[in-house]
Amino acid sequence: MNQTNITSLSTAANDKSNEDLIASHLHADGTLDLLIFDGASSVSDQHYLDEQCGDPAWFVQQFTAALAQVATPAVRQADSINLALHTLREQHSKLLQSTAMPVYARPIAALTWLRVHAGGQHASIYALGDCKAFLLDAEGKASELDPYINPQESILKTAIEKLKQEGLDEQARWARLLPMLRERRVAQNMSEQPSILCLYPQGSFAAREHHIPLASTGHLLLMTDGFYRLVDSYHLYDDQSLMQACATQGLDALMQELRAHEAGKAGGMTVKKADDASVVMLRLGE
Repeated sequence: MNQTNITSLSTAANDKSNEDLIASHLHADGTLDLLIFDGASSVSDQHYLDEQCGDPAWFVQQFTAALAQVATPAVRQADSINLALHTLREQHSKLLQSTAMPVYARPIAALTWLRVHAGGQHASIYALGDCKAFLLDAEGKASELDPYINPQESILKTAIEKLKQEGLDEQARWARLLPMLRERRVAQNMSEQPSILCLYPQGSFAAREHHIPLASTGHLLLMTDGFYRLVDSYHLYDDQSLMQACATQGLDALMQELRAHEAGKAGGMTVKKADDASVVMLRLGE
């Protein structure tokens, strides 16, 4: 496996910090780790851990750094996640213990970790939250490697549509939604089986894990929900056409199309008009 086969792109929704993150590491035995993170926007009135970058960005950056210290091909991905959290908390114990952070302000993140094992014949996925993973095979057929529907999305969309019918703008909708969003954030942080990456899990993560055989050619793609809006929010593509466009047109063209479309919108069925968007593509073979 070769890191030169990786192309990636990550852009912030606005002039604020990008809360997404893409990371890769090629181990000595040829195992390749490819990760994508989507830090959840804060529902707090202030940041407690990093006022400049913001707490979600701080969390994904520091977790990635900790994971790089502990992850090896010999350690299971699930175990590496727990080791990295322990390392992060140890390294930043003084900061974490000095902040009176309410539970709803604790940072969380979606994470999909693709590990292509040495030899390149199979891969494994560890996933928390709603990042997307796809395979585009040599014949151009796309398949979703980690099918997942966030149950909260339909609840949120129903609430947003109701507020839109009341004639409220984006800022007013956010204010009305904030209590519900904070309640949800507390539930995520305090769950005994958290389905999202969090600082203080109260039990084992309810991660989705998959083992996938790989052919010698094709493309693997990971993306955050901000990039996937091209499909599920704006309906400019379906899975098949989006994967093919990424492989043939390149990631820059798709990101430009996404941002141009959002620039012309007045707001829709989502909390934010635009979101941080990230995508990484691995070309198999060669």
